[in-house]
Amino acid sequence: MTGRRYALFLGCNVPVRNLGYELAARRVAAALEIELVDLPGFRCCGYPLKALDSYAALLVAAHNLCQAEAAGLPIVTLCNACSGTLTEADLELKEDADLRKRVNGDLARVGLRYQGTTRVQHFLRVLDSSPGRQEIRRRVSRPLDSLQIAVHYGCHYFRPTRVYHRYGVDPREDAEAPEALDRLVTATGAASISYEGKNDCCGGGLMGLRPDLAREQAGRKVREAQGAGADALLVACPTCGLNFSNSQPDDQELTILYFPQLLGLALGLDPDELGLELNQISADGVREKLGV
Repeated sequence: MTGRRYALFLGCNVPVRNLGYELAARRVAAALEIELVDLPGFRCCGYPLKALDSYAALLVAAHNLCQAEAAGLPIVTLCNACSGTLTEADLELKEDADLRKRVNGDLARVGLRYQGTTRVQHFLRVLDSSPGRQEIRRRVSRPLDSLQIAVHYGCHYFRPTRVYHRYGVDPREDAEAPEALDRLVTATGAASISYEGKNDCCGGGLMGLRPDLAREQAGRKVREAQGAGADALLVACPTCGLNFSNSQPDDQELTILYFPQLLGLALGLDPDELGLELNQISADGVREKLGV
C-alpha cells in the first residue's frame, strides 16, 4: 500500500466528538504507509441539508469534491453518511450534464468548477481492498486471537445500494449481508461473532424525533452483542459509535471500538496512540485481555 495518498474528509462529528477514531485512523494509515492529506477547504458534506433542500446539499457536496480535485487527490472518509453523500453527489454530477452545468454555474461564484476527476471511498473500503488486507496480515505483530468482536456496519455504509453499484463498488458486496468489517476482524486474528440483529440500525436516525426509541434500539443491539459473548462492539460510523456509547445497559457496559483502533492494536501500536482513553466507554477489559 506504499505511496497511497488521499484527501482526508473528517466531516462534522469525528473531529469534535470522535477524537479517538480520528487519532487511530491517522496512526494506522501512517503504519500502513498511507498518506492522509488535510485540505483546509473541506466543509460539511451536506447530509444535514438533504431533507430540507436537496440541491443545496448537492452544492455543498460539490464544493468539497472540487477541493479534492484541485489537490489531485481521491477522498477518503471516516463517516458512513459523509461517504454516501459525497459518493451520491459525485455520481449525480458525472451522469447528469444539465445538473452539472447548473451546479458549476453556482460554483463559479466562488471560483470553483466541478470536473469529475476525483473519487470517494470510505477508509474501511481502502483497508478491505485485496492489497490492504494482504498488507494488514503481513504487518500484524499482536494477534488478537483472545478477542471476540461483534461488528456493526451502519445503514449508510452500503445504502443506497444502487448508488454504490453504479459508482463501481464491488457488485458482490451485499447491503443485507456486508462482510468488510468481518474480514478486517479476521485479519487481526480476532473472532467476528454472529449475534441477533447484527445488521439492524443503531437507531441514530431517530435521535432528532424520538431519542428514547433511538436509545432503546441501540441498547438492544448492545445487549444482543453482550449475550453472544462479545468483548467489544466494532463500528465504522461516528454516529453509530456515539449512539451505542450513550445507550449502555445499567448493569454492564460493553466497549465500543472504532475499526482503526482494533486494527492498530493488532499492528502493535500503543493503545494511547489509538485514542482508546478518549472513547466514552472504557476499553480496559479489552486491554487486560491483550495484556497491553
